[in-house]
Amino acid sequence: MTDADEGKGLARPATLKDIARALKVDISTVSKVLTGGISVKPETRRAILDEAQRLNYRPHALARNLRTRRSGALGILLPNLMNPVYAAIVRGAVHRAEELGYVMLVADVDDEATSTSVYLKLVSERRIDAMIIAVSTQSPEFVSAIENNPIPHLFVNRRSKIGGHSVTVDDFAAGYLAAKTFAEYGHTRLAFIGASDELDTAQRRRAGFLKGVREAGLPPFIDAVGPYSRRGGYESMTSLIEAKWGVTGIFASNLLVGIGALAAALARKVNVPAEMSIITLDAEDAVYTSPPLTAIQTSLEEMGARSVDEVDAMFRGQEPSDVVIETPPTLIVRGSLAPPPKG
Repeated sequence: MTDADEGKGLARPATLKDIARALKVDISTVSKVLTGGISVKPETRRAILDEAQRLNYRPHALARNLRTRRSGALGILLPNLMNPVYAAIVRGAVHRAEELGYVMLVADVDDEATSTSVYLKLVSERRIDAMIIAVSTQSPEFVSAIENNPIPHLFVNRRSKIGGHSVTVDDFAAGYLAAKTFAEYGHTRLAFIGASDELDTAQRRRAGFLKGVREAGLPPFIDAVGPYSRRGGYESMTSLIEAKWGVTGIFASNLLVGIGALAAALARKVNVPAEMSIITLDAEDAVYTSPPLTAIQTSLEEMGARSVDEVDAMFRGQEPSDVVIETPPTLIVRGSLAPPPKG
């Protein structure tokens, strides 16, 4: 049995010494690499990181924090914790943070002004070692706060034009699947309820939906743009119904939008799905509407967990990357989907 095998087989967690013995390098070299040191040959650094991963090495939290002057806490900025989509993302992030020995501070902010003040407070008081950002970054003040008070950070469920890596699901594939499903059910008059062009998740879902519509040879769909909220979905659906365009298939590209759209259809006495079908994005609340909403399910908890993995990798000296969760979106057919009315 080799030293590496012995280290991997021990009941105790792997240590710096196990890695050093396996690679026949000085323990100080291993420590330097795993605490962010850069004055090590690239090939040595790569070998140490690979061996640490193979042995599932995790630094002792207290010793790590004393040595690196870290707090051991991560922060996550959310636009609305009451949104079940973000609740699922946080659940995945918090569970993974606990597994890796971190504490997760969750900040639910109302707007970008609040995002700025919360970010500055957490960073200036050194309460967190890294920030996971799920809020919009359109505000110049928020952008300035990040640029002038930098800490390790990444974006989850969105990409940002200001720079910084991200963890997202395959929103394009979700939109494509929605269009493909409507075509398979025989719908030809479709509408897309999305958000403003500033929201990149909506852009990607719309791009996928557009591709699916074109591939199916369907007429151009109707765009309805509004806030990513229940009210936004309600108002967009109301406008579509009142315009009398003959739309029979609605892709509400956010769960809250889907709930609002369904409520508007019911309020206007539009039978779902006999007269109009709705597909939305899934979180567990979609099953509790009446009728239950057909939805494209994406890996929300996995996305939250992976965001913590990427932050942890930054601390261990690995280069960050843009991650798109490989688990493909899946269709969950419920009561809001049927073929279009005849005639």
